[in-house]
Amino acid sequence: MIIDSHLHVWSDDEARYPYGEVSRPETGDRASVELLNEHMAEAGVEKAVIVQPIHYLYDNRYVADCLARFPGRFAAVCLVDPKDPAAPDQLEELVRGRGFGGMRLHLSRQDDPSALAASDQDPLWRRVEELSVCLIVLGRATELPALEPIVDRFPDVKVVLDHLGGPPVGEEPTHPLLGNVLRMARYPNVYVKVSNMNRMSKVPYPHRDTHDMVRRIYDAFGPERLMWGTDFPHVLTAGGYVHALELVRDELDFLTNEDKDWLFSGTVQKVWNFE
Repeated sequence: MIIDSHLHVWSDDEARYPYGEVSRPETGDRASVELLNEHMAEAGVEKAVIVQPIHYLYDNRYVADCLARFPGRFAAVCLVDPKDPAAPDQLEELVRGRGFGGMRLHLSRQDDPSALAASDQDPLWRRVEELSVCLIVLGRATELPALEPIVDRFPDVKVVLDHLGGPPVGEEPTHPLLGNVLRMARYPNVYVKVSNMNRMSKVPYPHRDTHDMVRRIYDAFGPERLMWGTDFPHVLTAGGYVHALELVRDELDFLTNEDKDWLFSGTVQKVWNFE
């Protein structure tokens, strides 16, 4: 089985699912669940984790409706304002009432990323722990140290770093920012998505300038804490959906067949329940 751990969908029907004030797709940038299913079928991908797109901000209805329409095919991650005192209850309603399996934290949307590790965030993390769901983290590698205190306080909360944890390609040999990602391996509850390599790379497919970085993350975390993802629909303008699969399956020559089983299905099923 192959599971895509990271992608986004939004509806072609803006009247029914209006975009928020923060962001909207570029004209003609389609990402309906129907289009996603076409690309998954072409690549032989059976299941996927939908991440609430920023275009809808905290209106999670479209993703929730996709879960209801395709039971067992998708898991999903919602967006809730982590600074809202009602965030724990809002998350619980989305988990228990709509089937979500966690929420996303945007470090870069905070003036100070350390605000998401302050003590006033403990009730939210405690509720995540009680619900047995996860937190996924989008940010730059420069911002990861700000989150470490709360990751350390909640060792039973599964935390998943999006897009390799956000290190830059082409760092100087000491790799200080990649080091921020590697340091997170000390926390057994932290996982990493092997995703977005095609958009991070500065060279054509198979994007060899990213391979050493992935190898270092692999050596630090082990395959049991890595999962593959495409970042659909953005991948469609950066090599295509199938290429994103082939990149990890065929081009990362340090991965064994057992490793690939973890990246393509084993690890993601430790974090999300598709039933």
